[in-house]
Parts: sequence; C-alpha cells; structure tokens
Amino acid sequence: MTIGEQERIYFIGGTGNTGAPAVKELLKKKIPVTLYARSPEKAQNLFSSLVAKDDISSLLTIVQGDLEDLTPFEESIQGHTRLFLVAVDFQNYAKKVIGIAEKAYAAGIKQVVHISSMSVSHSWRVSFIGSMHRVAEESVLAIPDRGSYVALRPSRFMSNNILFDRLSIQHSNVIVDTAKPDARQEWISNNDIGTVAANIFQDPVEKHGDAVYELIGDLVTPETRAKYLSQSLGKPIRYVKQTVEERYTVLTKQVGLPHGPAFDLMQSREESSNVSSGISLLLGRQPETLEQWIEENKNNFL
Repeated sequence: MTIGEQERIYFIGGTGNTGAPAVKELLKKKIPVTLYARSPEKAQNLFSSLVAKDDISSLLTIVQGDLEDLTPFEESIQGHTRLFLVAVDFQNYAKKVIGIAEKAYAAGIKQVVHISSMSVSHSWRVSFIGSMHRVAEESVLAIPDRGSYVALRPSRFMSNNILFDRLSIQHSNVIVDTAKPDARQEWISNNDIGTVAANIFQDPVEKHGDAVYELIGDLVTPETRAKYLSQSLGKPIRYVKQTVEERYTVLTKQVGLPHGPAFDLMQSREESSNVSSGISLLLGRQPETLEQWIEENKNNFL
C-alpha cells in the first residue's frame, strides 16, 4: 500500500511541535489529513494557509476531541489507513496509547507511527519517562492481529530550549542544567521528527513494518549551546551548572512537572552516542543542527 492510493492520514497530536511539521509536509504535497484536536480553531489557523480554498474540504478535516473521551475518535477513524500518535499524560500514558491503538487497528488502521522516547533504550526502569514509553510500546506490540507499528524514539527535543530556558535567558542571560559544561548532549529537531514521520507515511506500509528509529540529530555541550545562543541573540549567554536540588525545584515549581519526570530530567546522564547513522536516509537530507534551529527560532527568546 502506498500513499499514491490517496489514503487519508489521521493525526492525534497534529497541532503540537512534532506533529505540526508532519502535517505541513503532507499538506504541501496535497496528501489529505484528518486532525483530532481540542481546538479546531487552533488547527484551522495553523494549517489553512497551506491549502488552497478549493482544496480545503478534500485535504483537511478537523475533528474536535480529546484523549479523555475517545468517542469522536472512534466515530471518525473509519476510512483511514494510517495514524500518527502523540500522547501526553504522565499518569496514564501507556493506558492512553494502548486504548487508542486498539481502537485504531480495529477500525482498519494499517500503520501506527508513534512518537515514543529515546529513553526507552536506557536500562530497564532506570527512567520514569523511559519506563512509561517502554510499557506503551510493548503493549501495542502485544495487540493481536494488529497492523504495522513504527516507534520513533527522539532524543532531547530542540524545542526544550524554549520550554526550559526561555525565561532564564530573558531575565538573566543564562541557561541552566545539571550537566557538566563539556558534556555532550543529544538533540533532535522537532521539524526532523515530523519530517521522518511524513516520509514514512509516503512509503509502503511494508517497508517499515515494526521498525524502531532512534533519532539523534546533533551532539552539543551546554557551553557550546550557550555560544550558539549568544551568536543568534547578539548578547552573551552563560551556562550555569545547577545542583540537582536547584534543578528539581525549577522543574517542579516553575515548569510544573510532577515528581517522576522532574526527577528524571534533573539528572545528568553521560551521553556519548553519535548522531543516528541512518537519520539522513529517513529524512532525505542531513539533520538540522542545534545551531541552525536556534537561529531559526531566536525570536522565541527575545
């Protein structure tokens, strides 16, 4: 089965920072998509400019709904053959993923592309985030008579620079973490995650089967990250190494994370991996570097 048969791709998480790039890639190629979104207005504003007025009804369908009540999803998934799946729920993550996947396969979905996490590849149960994603992956693989299941395992999102460091840059001209200044850290562009997903959807389902793709696009130290930010923002940005206590307080009190993911993220694991060797094949180009991403997104830090 190929995209040439004019399949319609269903997106859960299509307005987020990994899903939106995939939706844009497909719409630009006039591949029809259906978006499951809490806010249809947000979805319309994000993507309507990419579609000619005459093509809106055939290329872009928006279904209002959330992950707490999947009734709208069950009523609209019929007739689709592929599903992009992102779920955000630190308490019931695996339950949400398995519930969606079961309903999707039962409705005829032939391929699920799931945004999982690089931390699944860590040792068993040493990571809260890794454990919840691993349980979700194993649960989907255990569904009887299911279709293809492709797990994308991205490393640290480049958009985390905005989530975690925007305020400290704006108020104090610093970025913070618990890592050593010269520790190499794994990064992946959100655009690249979306592009990989979009490319998989354009391939025959059989090509990727039940593949797992780890996505590391760049390796950058905190000191070098500060240098890139300094260059793009035109002012000196310093890296400040925090204690685990300080970092945990920031993640729980300022960012609002619960204990499990905050405890995960305040730790600094040594990362000595290389850029994913096959990522250029999945992208059809070289991956975006952190330096490029920062320059492209510098207005978010001003």
